[in-house]
Amino acid sequence: MKDRFWIIIMWLISVRRTNASWSRLLILALGLLIISGCQLSSQTPLPPPIKETFTLEIKTNTTSTPTLSPTPVPSEPVMKTTDCLAAGLPEIACSGVSANDEWTPIIREFDGFDMVLIPAGCFMMGNADGLPREYPVHEICFNLPFWIDLTETTVDQFAQFFNSEDVPEKHSGEWLNTWGEEFGWDWIQLSLQNDVWVPEPGDANHPIHSITGFGADANCRWRGVRLPTEAEWEYAARGPDSLLYPWGNEFYADYVVRLSGKTPDPEVGSKPQGASWVGALDMSSSLYEWTSTVYAPYPYNAHDGRETAFEEDPSSERVLRGGSWYHADGVYDDLRATGRFRIQPNFASRPYGFRCARSIHTGE
Repeated sequence: MKDRFWIIIMWLISVRRTNASWSRLLILALGLLIISGCQLSSQTPLPPPIKETFTLEIKTNTTSTPTLSPTPVPSEPVMKTTDCLAAGLPEIACSGVSANDEWTPIIREFDGFDMVLIPAGCFMMGNADGLPREYPVHEICFNLPFWIDLTETTVDQFAQFFNSEDVPEKHSGEWLNTWGEEFGWDWIQLSLQNDVWVPEPGDANHPIHSITGFGADANCRWRGVRLPTEAEWEYAARGPDSLLYPWGNEFYADYVVRLSGKTPDPEVGSKPQGASWVGALDMSSSLYEWTSTVYAPYPYNAHDGRETAFEEDPSSERVLRGGSWYHADGVYDDLRATGRFRIQPNFASRPYGFRCARSIHTGE
């Protein structure tokens, strides 16, 4: 193209010297240039088309419509009505609910531990206006109901675990952080006295804290249950309505357990007004609660390796839920039921506790 352009220009100059009509020559030259360009374009191969791909734009705050990754709702419940009734459950627990107000909380005791029933159903997991780790928002469905503890595990309940014959003393340091005891710190809740683990005075019905992920997992398995997945935890807190907080979509300071570490450590169940749709208590600003889930970006997929057992993957960070009193004054974003936190399972700190979950078994 460039060579043809200069050839035509030089031709115009030479013709101009012969006093030919300049305007006609200019028109002729432009025509030749256009024709040459068209011929060149037709001979040059076009680049391959760009393949369209979706890239999530990470923002700390967005009001755009969330991208949904739906999980299809099964046409029939996995658990038959007869099996549901045989398990002592209402039929709707297995057929599923589509709104929070369709459900009436059910509490049942298993071996001295109160648990609430979570019916089958779907919800939108995540928060489009939250932190990047909380989106994209995506639908998660549960084909089966399950149970989750009414409250976080208490000091007295954890002492029963430590005092059982199934717990060698050598494991206590791997599961519970008691190193502050040497310094006489007043937050120590459990101590070994005459070879027996005893709650400190006044602490028996308080939530046990300073627990590692290994300790939480071991305690639940000792009970014959398990830690909840982070999807189960969030569904128990939010329900099909996908509420922002366990009690609704508005923040009420009087509904959370503690707004800061300056507030005295209360007993479990101290804020019944903050209960979730299934009746679960203390799911906001009590303790960060361990889950079974290995931390990974959303969307959540229980089959992509993030639900690997602790013994199979003892090093990956696990997800904690529920927020905690341990946050800056006036900063309450982490108290939403969508908040996600992560830490290695061998780590224990004062804001870390847990509650257990239980799968449904027929005939129980």
